[in-house]
Amino acid sequence: MRLVALLGSPRRGGNTDTLAEHMLRGAGEAGLETESLALRSLRLRPCLGCEKCWRDDRPCLLPDDMDQVYDAILRADCLLFATPVYWYGPTTLLKTVWDRLVVFNRPQGRPLLAGKSALVAIAYEEEGPDAVEPLLRMFELSFAYLGLLWAGSVIADGVGPAVAILAKPEVLEEAYRLGMSLGV
Repeated sequence: MRLVALLGSPRRGGNTDTLAEHMLRGAGEAGLETESLALRSLRLRPCLGCEKCWRDDRPCLLPDDMDQVYDAILRADCLLFATPVYWYGPTTLLKTVWDRLVVFNRPQGRPLLAGKSALVAIAYEEEGPDAVEPLLRMFELSFAYLGLLWAGSVIADGVGPAVAILAKPEVLEEAYRLGMSLGV
């Protein structure tokens, strides 16, 4: 089994990356192969809604690094989407990738995702569940629509500064345990 993490934070080594790293470490220790892809290091263009992906054999004709993301998704048995909350949604990095997943909605694409497990790791500055609920709902609806199986989430609120999550060892342990559970 392979867990692929798509890191949607523009901040290297921040709270979201740390949360995902703990989950990946747990999964690795449970016997999964792990891989992470920092979206901030890729050149990604937004979906144009041109629908060429519905008419052509190639997933997308935009000249950017999205092929790396598609390849990583296809290698995965389980996907981890990691993002901080930006205005009650994902970052632009992750939203750009999310919109480009339309290629998996075409008839030849749906079987490529159907049945894969999916998790989320979310960190955000506000406290309480209100700020994360719209983002969680987006993931829940989208996973169901694409045939991805919800495998869990780990959420850290009240973590604005880059290392604030280190003051929440219980959340990091939760991320690690969730990763470990994937090997069961």
